[in-house]
Amino acid sequence: MIKTTQTLTNDRILHQYWGAASNIYILECPRLSATFLVDCGMPSDLEPLTKILGKMPPLKAVVATHFHVDHVSGWIKLQTVFENSSLWLNDLAAPFVDGRRRIPLPGIVDYFRILRPCMQEYHYFPRLQEMSNGALYGTPFKGGFPPERIDYFSYQQEILPGFTTLPTPGHRPDSVSFFDPDSGILISGDFLLVLNGRLTNNSFVESQADQDRSIARIKSTQGIRFIYPGHGVCVPFTKELI
Repeated sequence: MIKTTQTLTNDRILHQYWGAASNIYILECPRLSATFLVDCGMPSDLEPLTKILGKMPPLKAVVATHFHVDHVSGWIKLQTVFENSSLWLNDLAAPFVDGRRRIPLPGIVDYFRILRPCMQEYHYFPRLQEMSNGALYGTPFKGGFPPERIDYFSYQQEILPGFTTLPTPGHRPDSVSFFDPDSGILISGDFLLVLNGRLTNNSFVESQADQDRSIARIKSTQGIRFIYPGHGVCVPFTKELI
């Protein structure tokens, strides 16, 4: 379900799609005859998402804010339908994608403070099969994360048309946000969340020091007016909120 649509400069159109467990952002670029996704949700998002994308320019790429199951596992099925598209990840995600490193399990505090409220927001609760096959914890996903058509980007690249790529590690070392200076929109992934309509500094982090530096970076970035989060509704931004 599309919750928010915003027209940007250069004939770009940004949609917030409310997925099964998280947000997916759809960027239409008619001038480029291309559509981009920011994150791609869960495999169960495929059917409704495919219907929406079928009315838009061809899907060129999925650009991930970070490598977590609720933001990238949809690619397992999506890549079988959109054969001319690719998945782009921050190059710091590479050792997690190929299994050289594993993602730490969330703690009890993380579950009750962050994970459970996020799941309740979307009325999503993982099935036993999803948990038992390893899809939710660690990498590579035991169900078989496709190694084909994966590319990596650095912070210096404009990977999403018109958006600046900002490093915002903390939640994950590979976490990035995307900032459109013209509209003031920051697509924050899980670096910042909106729970019960309130902007939240994500406490579920791998590195608190990195998260603190990322918060300071965002507060010093001029022109941010709106947060488009990985979980929750889009909200206006002021520095006092985080």
